[in-house]
Amino acid sequence: MRESHIEIDRKRLEHNLKTIKSRLHPDTKILANLKANAYGLGAFEIGKYLEKQAIDYFSVAYINEAVALRQKGIRTKLLVFNPSFKYFDELITYHLEPEVSSLAYLKELIAYLSQHQITKFPVHLKLDTGMHRAGIMPEELDDLTQILKQTNSVSVKSVFSHLAAAEDPSEDIFTQSQIQTFDRMSRCLSKNIADNFFRHLLNTAGIFRFPKAHFDMARPGLGLFGYNLVNQHKDDLLPIARLITKINQVKKLAAGNTVGYNRRFKAQQDSRVGLLPLGYADGIDRRLGYQKFYVKCRGYKVPVVGTISMDTMSIDLTGTPCEQGDEVVVFDYESVYEIARQLDTIPYEIIARLSRRLPRKMV
Repeated sequence: MRESHIEIDRKRLEHNLKTIKSRLHPDTKILANLKANAYGLGAFEIGKYLEKQAIDYFSVAYINEAVALRQKGIRTKLLVFNPSFKYFDELITYHLEPEVSSLAYLKELIAYLSQHQITKFPVHLKLDTGMHRAGIMPEELDDLTQILKQTNSVSVKSVFSHLAAAEDPSEDIFTQSQIQTFDRMSRCLSKNIADNFFRHLLNTAGIFRFPKAHFDMARPGLGLFGYNLVNQHKDDLLPIARLITKINQVKKLAAGNTVGYNRRFKAQQDSRVGLLPLGYADGIDRRLGYQKFYVKCRGYKVPVVGTISMDTMSIDLTGTPCEQGDEVVVFDYESVYEIARQLDTIPYEIIARLSRRLPRKMV
């Protein structure tokens, strides 16, 4: 019931999946990360499509994200990266597989499973190899091993870690140290516990830059959706999303009239200004107003003018044939990079900010 929507190109998504697979050994599993509503692009819509492509695993950040996907019919194995201590029931009910990144969480999970007489519940151990975010430290491996040896409540399905700077050549020495630490820690676990687990480490940048560290599974994030921070491989992947809306009103303004809050735009000549039903509540950064960014209408680059409001934004149509009802491309496949440069951030943030109130459409 909105003319504004995010358009997802399934052919581009298919291209990216094939490109990533071509970089991997044929036996390497693929985990598609659907956290934050698939980085803002629509977790269910993209998950439903990828499920048909026999993706091995999906992942999300939080249990509520996983529950929502299960309730909508997603059946692929789901790894939850930041499971809460409170919601063990949901893990069982919805067949979710939690990350275990601390001994404290592992102990509480085992106590819950033992109380409910549940055995061999699948878990994924996260190791801290130097990023120092979540993860079990090298000095905790002995304690971890002893806990696992004394229980049959859990079954270790995978062991993994995360690279801090895989896309940055200036940090390659540190990245190689992380790879070596992960290999050493995971081999130690393999020798000391009975579970036959698989290993995974690489995000999109890692897949392209460290082919010797693919291990058993790769975890492409926004790269699967076409956005790659590795400059020399950026063109190998195709961005899949466009943000589309329509002009819902056109005003003729005499020179000297102003537009929007705080009168930040003043017409220097007799002008035509169009109103778009899209604003910062939809994820459009307010800093993109004031003629700092352009949208496209009928092939024309049209500047955004004035202050971007919560639900609307204005564009200067002077000198164009654009009219009420015309389609406007707010960003296309490539301009997300331009927006990111304008705001001194990365494409990931621009996409992830897109509001859930925007419909997602596969085309």
